[in-house]
Amino acid sequence: MSATLAVNTKRTRHALLVDDDKFMLAVLGDMLRDLGVSDVSTAENGIAGLAACRRARPDLIVCDLGMPGSDGFQFMEQLGALGYAGGVVLASGLDDRTLNSAALMARFHRLNILATLPKPVPEAGLRAALDRLG
Repeated sequence: MSATLAVNTKRTRHALLVDDDKFMLAVLGDMLRDLGVSDVSTAENGIAGLAACRRARPDLIVCDLGMPGSDGFQFMEQLGALGYAGGVVLASGLDDRTLNSAALMARFHRLNILATLPKPVPEAGLRAALDRLG
């Protein structure tokens, strides 16, 4: 790993990726590990993501919005009810207006939104979000 890619990971030791696309989970997981995140876990929908959060609170959650079962909007509402205090990155192939609406809704639920990123997720955007986390 190049030193220029590493971010300050003092607080970012565990990231949870919530997305129904297995390829995207693999790509994001590799990207986060390249950026210095030591532990990356995955969930394929909001229900599985919530269960993962109850087992071990991640420092960072990267969440898709459009998923079957429990989507990103429902997941964020449940995260807010849990009192999740880590950072959240919303990543979606949906339009900017929908991403902005999702960010507003997440802030309403007192979530720490670090970034809203398009898919495919740009590494620079993910790096900047990690830098905001601490």
